[in-house]
Amino acid sequence: TDYFDVSLIASYTRTDRHNQSSSGGNRGGSLIGGTISSPPTLTPYNEDGSYRNLMLAYPFMSNALYNPVNMINEITNKTKADLSEINAALTWKPIKGLSLKSSLGMESLNYRTDGYTTSKFLYSSSSASVSTNQQTTIINENIVNYDVIIANNHRLNLMGGFTYQEYTGTSLGASGNGFLSDVPESHQLGGAANFGTPSTGYTNWVLISYLGRVNYSYKGKYLATTSIRADGSSRYSKGDKWGYFPSAALAWRISDEKFLKDVSFLSDMKLRLGWGATGSTAISPYTTMNMLSQGKAPAGGDVYTYYAASTTFPANLKWETTSQWNYGLDLSLFDQRLRITADYYSKKTTNLLNSVSLPPSTGYGNTIQNIGEMSNRGVELLVDVDLIRNRDFLWTASVNIAMNKNRVEKLYEGADLYGSNVNLQYISGIVNLIREGEPLGVFYVFKDDGYDENGQLKYIDINGDGNMTTEDRFILGDPHPDFTYGLNSTIQYKNLEFSFFWQGSQGNDIYNVGETANYDYGMGLNLRKEVLYSHWSSSNTAEQNAAAKYPRLTANQNLIHSDRFIEDGSYLRLKNISLAYNLPVQEWKPDFWLRAGQLYVRAQNIFTITKYSGMDPEVSSWGGGNSVNLGLDYLTYPNNKTISFGAKISF
Repeated sequence: TDYFDVSLIASYTRTDRHNQSSSGGNRGGSLIGGTISSPPTLTPYNEDGSYRNLMLAYPFMSNALYNPVNMINEITNKTKADLSEINAALTWKPIKGLSLKSSLGMESLNYRTDGYTTSKFLYSSSSASVSTNQQTTIINENIVNYDVIIANNHRLNLMGGFTYQEYTGTSLGASGNGFLSDVPESHQLGGAANFGTPSTGYTNWVLISYLGRVNYSYKGKYLATTSIRADGSSRYSKGDKWGYFPSAALAWRISDEKFLKDVSFLSDMKLRLGWGATGSTAISPYTTMNMLSQGKAPAGGDVYTYYAASTTFPANLKWETTSQWNYGLDLSLFDQRLRITADYYSKKTTNLLNSVSLPPSTGYGNTIQNIGEMSNRGVELLVDVDLIRNRDFLWTASVNIAMNKNRVEKLYEGADLYGSNVNLQYISGIVNLIREGEPLGVFYVFKDDGYDENGQLKYIDINGDGNMTTEDRFILGDPHPDFTYGLNSTIQYKNLEFSFFWQGSQGNDIYNVGETANYDYGMGLNLRKEVLYSHWSSSNTAEQNAAAKYPRLTANQNLIHSDRFIEDGSYLRLKNISLAYNLPVQEWKPDFWLRAGQLYVRAQNIFTITKYSGMDPEVSSWGGGNSVNLGLDYLTYPNNKTISFGAKISF
């Protein structure tokens, strides 16, 4: 029988410490087979005034439903942090043009987190946890700089240096549950009936760099630069800890040539050509080491300590290196009222670092490897213009657009590589893929084929064997946008200043993992109203069922990752808007104590235009940079809409 149950019973349970009863009246009930059944009166308190576990008292309620008021009132999680920063620098100039600078910076972050769940929490006994963390970062830079002008026209700048950076982090954690009193909260762990296993942690890494650079300029018209840096990281394998990254660039200020001197509308024009290489240390400090994890296990009535291999298989790793060619143009016209910057680039990344899943038979879950080579080619354009510029009124606008084409050029093992498992209680499987010739992290899922005669989801069976296997998946989406763009504008009239910034993305796909929850009909969760109004039903016509957005409402769904959850992630967002008033302190007394002042109101993420059905199209839950898990909206909390008022004052 087709049915729909949104567990409306739960919404009529009113949790209020000052109110000992709650009733639903005629508004309650669940819709089953077209009839309304009224719920019983639910009381969230026992006779002694303590909270009642409604999940035990009324087993027909879903165990996935939690009372949000109870969670807010009975769970606390507090963090107190102390951050200290110390910076010092010494510069010595023994002769003209020569400077020696040494700087030392230290940042120390200490924080403690206390968590406590009271005995009035409906879903577990009282529990407490305390964790402390100490993080220290030390940076030392030593730079020699020599600047000299030769024969009035030649300017030479030489720079060399050595830098040292070290990070050390330690942690400590303890927990317990079953407290007689909630009064001490987490400040008396010794009162727990049961103790968790205490934990400690230690992390240390070091990065050392040697660097050198030469800049040359002839009359400010012909410019050249070359540099080299050698970076040594403790994160990499023995014998591969050092990476070497050179660069070179040329520039020609063509507007200074005689044949362009008489072009009145040309303010500045410069052509640029550059090549360079950079390295990445985006791996955990101990990835290349065979680490052991410690734990406790019962045996023969006692508890013993054990050591076991970690879930990450160690591998010999080399520096991930990206080399890039860049061709650019800087153009300024009409007394610098119009400014244009255009760039074309071509990047190639070798020894690309990424996580690789391993079969369970290896005893490991995954490993980090240098998996292959990747290219990025694109164009970036920036246009700045002063639309109006006079004594009292200034209106400027800036428009930018960027297009990038990503492609996996080579995989060292030749075979496809997959992203992480996207797992919820009712659906599991991989979504992203790395394949030669395709963009990084494309969506590799099953293709939806509507509904069968029973209203169940069905999918395209490529080989026609009647079984849906991993061989029946398609590349059906690309998380990379065709282009991104933005518009920034500022209007100033006397002391008033108004500005806004729009940003957008076009052509990228998002895999909406959160939407899969609307296909879970066995947990009594809140669902989209479209599930009720647009689902397959035996009482519908064939045309209505073909157009239905959701399948038959049954707890046993044939649900797998498919293109049904791939959506267009294009959007246009009003990212920032502000209005400010600058106090006219210059018109006040010359010796007035206030140097500058501004009153302002600002707003962020106020308005978004998008077809994406999720909470926020500006999302990537697991991915960033070269991650394979791109374009996933894995129940991600959206960007905040913020309105702020404030004042800035200088004395």
